[in-house]
Amino acid sequence: MLRIFKLFQDSDLLTGLLLLLIASLTYSGVGSSAKDWVFPLMACYTLFAISIVFLIKSFIKIISKTIEKDLVIDREQLPSIINVVFFSLIVFGFLFVLFAFGFWIASFIFLFSSISYFNPIKNIRGYAKAFVISLVACAVAYVVFTHVFYVPFPESRLFG
Repeated sequence: MLRIFKLFQDSDLLTGLLLLLIASLTYSGVGSSAKDWVFPLMACYTLFAISIVFLIKSFIKIISKTIEKDLVIDREQLPSIINVVFFSLIVFGFLFVLFAFGFWIASFIFLFSSISYFNPIKNIRGYAKAFVISLVACAVAYVVFTHVFYVPFPESRLFG
């Protein structure tokens, strides 16, 4: 058991396995329409190829017994790891809000929550600045992308 744990402390093996998982999940979601022929398949095949390279590299390390334990977490890294976890939760929340309310409301909430979380000043003035910045950024992006470039954005599936 300890030897298997030692294998998972090698960043190449974990990177290869994670990319293989992401490529597999992405490939299972590729549809059969014309939009799904080029970019999603190319991205999936690229991820598969990169994961195979990492897995071969880690397999060679396992055979030659030169596994590096380079995934050791220090106490100083914990705040950064917590920030990554919270930001990942914010991104997943964005995806759910995107499904329910559409792109623009989800983008506003995403920007506001991200700016508020990462702003070191946690008071009413900081939250007001985050609100204004998010509102202005979404308004400018809305005008530019919908009225200048005519980009279609996802609409609300519950209210639209």
